[in-house]
Formats: sequence, C-alpha cells, structure tokens
Amino acid sequence: MATAPASLRRRTDGRLSLHACQDVAQEAFLKVARRLQSGGLDEDVNVQAYLTTAVWNLARDRLRAERRLELAEDVVPARGPDDAVQADAVDPMEELVWPAIEAMPGSQRQQVVRLQSLGLTDVEIAASLGISADRVHRERHKAVVELRHALVKFVRNRHRNKTRRLKKDG
Repeated sequence: MATAPASLRRRTDGRLSLHACQDVAQEAFLKVARRLQSGGLDEDVNVQAYLTTAVWNLARDRLRAERRLELAEDVVPARGPDDAVQADAVDPMEELVWPAIEAMPGSQRQQVVRLQSLGLTDVEIAASLGISADRVHRERHKAVVELRHALVKFVRNRHRNKTRRLKKDG
C-alpha cells in the first residue's frame, strides 16, 4: 500500500494528483478489507492482486468522472459575468441519464439499469433482483438500446453514428 499512490500516479501519466492517488488507494484498501471481513472473497483469492486491481478500477472511475466534467465544460460555453454559468453545475448523469432511466416503464429492465448506474456488479444486481446473471445481461442490453433512443436528441450531430438501420418490412 505504501507504493500504490506513486505507482498509480505513474500509471495515470500524472492525470491524477498524488493526493487523489492516495485517496483512491485508501478507498480501495477499505473496500477490500470490508469485503474480506464480510467473507465476500474466496479463500484462494490473491489479496494483493485483488487490491491492485481494485485500486486501478477506482482510479479509472475517478478519471472517467473528471472526463465527464471536462465534457460538460465543453458543452456549456463560458458566458459573460452577468449570466455566468458554472460548468460544474451541469452533470450529464443528473440532467439527462437519470431522468431517462426514471422515465422508463417500471420494469425489471429499469431496475437493472438503475442498479448498474449505482455501481453494482452483475452478480450483485442478480442477487438483489433474484434473477440470473444472464438475464441481467439481456435486460441491460435492452435498457441501453431504449436509453440510446431516448437520449439521441442530446447527442451532437458530429458524434452521431452516420449509418442508419433500415426498417424491416412487415
């Protein structure tokens, strides 16, 4: 754990500060320790490798969150001092995705996509809903297709897929 922050900083090419890397490493350590304590890990798991993976996954999540902020700043142009809009006030998840999820019919599909958005794994979602992991995968796929259709109006033209599927006859 002592070398994890410096190693993580190098692995992220300095995109995360040393302080952020320390936070990520500590958070991962606590999560893995809790999982070990609760018996959530098999006895034959290499804890050091598991911890290293957990650190990297949390760092990637942090980098993605920062990237979402950068994208939000690109979308909201800077304005004059009279009508200044703070870019960090725009969160695509809060403004677009969550309302689209909530607008879905109250179904297992909606529950799957909501739980995934909260960060649960397929196994955790399956256990929570009492369904198979294969069913979770199918429901998530269908939900993503629905959400894409609902959110397409918010995608800038240059980022849209240029090919359109032809509607089937009959």
